[in-house]
Amino acid sequence: MARGDFEHSFERRGLSFGALVFACILGAGVAGYYVLGSVALPAWATSATRSAQSGIQGAAAAFSTTTSERVIEVLTIPQAVPESGKFIVADLTAMQVALYLDGRIVTTYPILTKGRPGSPYETPSGFYSVLSKEADHFNRGAGVHLPYAMQFYGNYFIHGWPYYADGSPVDPTYSGGCIRLATDDAAQLLAFASIGTGLFVYDTKQATRASSIALGPVAAPAVSAGSYLVADLDSRDVYAERDAQMPVPIASVTKLMTALVANETIMFDREIPVPAGILEHPADPGNTAARRFSVGELLYPLLMESNNAVADRLAAYYGTSGFIGWMNSTAGSLGMSRTRFADASGISPGNVSTPDDLYRLAVYLTNKKPFIWKITRTPRTTLQAADGSTYAFANFNEFANLETFVGGKVGQTVPAKDTMVSVFSVPLDGQVRRVAIVVLQSEDYAADTGKLKDWFAAASAAGTQAACAACAVPQYRKIPL
Repeated sequence: MARGDFEHSFERRGLSFGALVFACILGAGVAGYYVLGSVALPAWATSATRSAQSGIQGAAAAFSTTTSERVIEVLTIPQAVPESGKFIVADLTAMQVALYLDGRIVTTYPILTKGRPGSPYETPSGFYSVLSKEADHFNRGAGVHLPYAMQFYGNYFIHGWPYYADGSPVDPTYSGGCIRLATDDAAQLLAFASIGTGLFVYDTKQATRASSIALGPVAAPAVSAGSYLVADLDSRDVYAERDAQMPVPIASVTKLMTALVANETIMFDREIPVPAGILEHPADPGNTAARRFSVGELLYPLLMESNNAVADRLAAYYGTSGFIGWMNSTAGSLGMSRTRFADASGISPGNVSTPDDLYRLAVYLTNKKPFIWKITRTPRTTLQAADGSTYAFANFNEFANLETFVGGKVGQTVPAKDTMVSVFSVPLDGQVRRVAIVVLQSEDYAADTGKLKDWFAAASAAGTQAACAACAVPQYRKIPL
């Protein structure tokens, strides 16, 4: 393992929710030391030190793996901070952590590194709570200490500057998505925080909201989809819909959540053995020769060709029950209240969602996980396994070659019919609006999506050309995030 790779993921094997921590983004092999270092604490922190030490000493050897109460909302920091109690704000824009007590700032610390935006390791924004604390987390496999580590969501921690067993610090360019502070600052934060203390990770990409637009008098098209939605990602306005809050089977649209959870729960560079036959065209179930690919590489056949076997392998490597649990927990944390997952592939009719819920997933992927969308619009690629053998993959999505296609996923089963979640960029009056189109229970996902996309482009263009478009903007329904 190369130095720096220790921060790249979290994996849990088997059916248990007991995790083996692998540094910042968790992996295998931990040994914790529950002793606070001799760091001088400011006066405000001394009263919290005893309770902080108690929380550390009472922590389990493995970090909590339950998803904290996480809400992704369009809020400013003043709106998020409660009037009473302790609260932590990690401002990824100002690169600063602020500690609040009864609504007032106690102190601030600079954020030294965060996950690189747009990468698989981008730090996720939203509301969280402190899940667990450890004064000196040591990873035996990588020989790396994470001083004063505080888990706040799944794979993500706030901690001090990591260092190797010989005392040398890690390179400043390494980050797996955690929020890194100076070690002394991380110690003081750990003393302040209690298990359950609220945390708001703020990012302007999530908080930015565009103004509403007026559509011109262009009639919406007739489509076959039993339920659908056309909504603006930046204003949250719903421009067209049918039964958008009705849960129905979603088929392989499920794999968007599979990709997200695999990214958040398995080391992205971890090599996983898969039977060679599941990657061949046509598939050959009898060819069970193992081929090793990284998790990141396996997302290509998962999303481009909707490979069910790859979805099942990712879930099984982690532990199928636990992986599905994370899919449902992540859905809940994104406000997808009418969504349920029964498997990682989407074959089960128990995988259900609504256009509104899938819009929420599309917003999060667009703002925080754009690399997933990039894979879904890749026309073709060739991957090389660890043994040197190569496998070619082509994108089944009919919109993959379209310049305005930001990303999306299609699905098809008998109960679900055709399904699709897609995001398109639409030029409008010198700006570009990002519009999500969701079609479920469709007879033809490509025809329905194409009609709705073309309708919105024509109607929005007609609206900007109207004499008084600015004063005629209707009150659209908005989807709360």
